[in-house]
Amino acid sequence: MRAEKVKAEFVNLLTHVGDFRETGFSMKCDVTYENLLLIIDGGKRVARLHARNISNVHLEKKAIRIAAMNFEIVEGGDTSVASGSIKIELGEQAAAWYKELWG
Repeated sequence: MRAEKVKAEFVNLLTHVGDFRETGFSMKCDVTYENLLLIIDGGKRVARLHARNISNVHLEKKAIRIAAMNFEIVEGGDTSVASGSIKIELGEQAAAWYKELWG
């Protein structure tokens, strides 16, 4: 699955490994889910999340919210590992993404 130019919002971030110190941020990005790997690519910042690290997925109005543990945030060549909540605004595709990730 693939969605382009969507908004992703990361909140309540807790960094376990690495130098990433923000507790939240938003970005326009491309989202890809294939081979059990969710990639949220904002250009300067990329988050990679394996399906086994998804704690829960909620379907919201035109969005999904993922509770995730131990996902990578890569920025400028530096990799950090964090946990937190990721909201991805997918519009009409939200239900299909929910079924794919949690169904």
